[in-house]
Amino acid sequence: MEWLAIAIFVAAVVAIITRVIDEGVSALIGLLFMILFTSYSPEQAFRAVDWNVIFILLGMWLITAYMIEGGVAEVIVSAIARRSKSYHALLISMAIVAGFVSMFVDNVLVILLFGSITIEAARRSKANPVLAALLIGFSANFMGTALLMGDLPPQLLHSIAGAEFLDFVWHQGRPSSFPLLTITFLATSAIMYYLFMRKEPKELSSAVGQVNELERPKWQRGLLLLSIAAFAATVFCMAIRPILGVPLGFITVAGATALAFAVEVLRRSKTSWKDAPSFEKIFSERVEWKALLFYAALFGLVGGLESAGVLSEIARDLLPTLNSAPPLPYTTFYWLVAFLSTVVEHDALFLTFLSVVHEAATMASTNAWPIYWGMAWAATLASNMTVAAAPALYVAVAIAEKQGYKVSPKAFLRYSVPYVVASLAIQYALTLPIWGF
Repeated sequence: MEWLAIAIFVAAVVAIITRVIDEGVSALIGLLFMILFTSYSPEQAFRAVDWNVIFILLGMWLITAYMIEGGVAEVIVSAIARRSKSYHALLISMAIVAGFVSMFVDNVLVILLFGSITIEAARRSKANPVLAALLIGFSANFMGTALLMGDLPPQLLHSIAGAEFLDFVWHQGRPSSFPLLTITFLATSAIMYYLFMRKEPKELSSAVGQVNELERPKWQRGLLLLSIAAFAATVFCMAIRPILGVPLGFITVAGATALAFAVEVLRRSKTSWKDAPSFEKIFSERVEWKALLFYAALFGLVGGLESAGVLSEIARDLLPTLNSAPPLPYTTFYWLVAFLSTVVEHDALFLTFLSVVHEAATMASTNAWPIYWGMAWAATLASNMTVAAAPALYVAVAIAEKQGYKVSPKAFLRYSVPYVVASLAIQYALTLPIWGF
């Protein structure tokens, strides 16, 4: 049963990587096979899904959807364009803003928010639209692990290892994800500017990012302010979750529910709000249901390995490395996960490694937090290497190609290789003295 469970899991991961069929379908088929051909029951599969993580994603997507309908992307881009003296300044500003926004918003949504606008700015300025699209994609994928709500890896650190919101700023007496990733992100962006961005045309088209606030309907301006207030309140409650004593998934869904209720009341009571988006539209068009199903299937697949005893066997094999002298444990897991995450879908990979290391650390009564952080950073940064490792980058490529700009594998790797190598090396050098010893 162990070998059969491993075979099914590997086959599902290979199907996800190669995208022979949709990755969500691949994960679901793998889960179905795990249930049919091993001793893994449907009840066990259901319990293996971390529903708290699913509801965190659902709640944040709903709140973000109202912000998008309120025109948050247009307002941000307009503000950046007004302050940019050149296309160089606009491009580096858009990349950095995309990175920091992805700390709070799913990276796919960030790419959808800023990708098309940045490509259009490049076209109008006679610059390289492919570089513009990929920089937005790399940046959005980069900073999702800096705080708790931006991407799946930090949410897994919360659900499996117990990380809280403020732990991503300062943990166990040391700086952790937000400050360290921020330094690496800015340094990597500077390297990309030196290698590629500074060679782009300097002149910025005057037509970029023009937004006339007077032409925006009253409901849209009101919705933007209301959704930002709901977002800020939700983030605050997430930060004090240990005091509130409720799951994070409850907090995000409660925030989304309160926002949706307020908008529905305003739509029915104020004539100026009659064109505001309905909850039905938000729920059906803005939530990434396929992604939620994919993540649920991933949890189920890993649960199948755990049920078959595979994770326990691997955990026992890892005990010698886990208990070896520093900095070997941190270095080994950082670079192993980094290497694999260049080609393997990093969410699935990190979930598997985190589950195994957590079980091994529990057996050995060892503080594995340095390794948890190192694996989360390595998986996130290395996934920028290929579309297979970070499906969010597929969205960036698709947006560029939809606007008529072909992104060949060679062109993709021309930018992704230096970006990934620089970010992994800088983050390792920065974090080794802090977390490796």
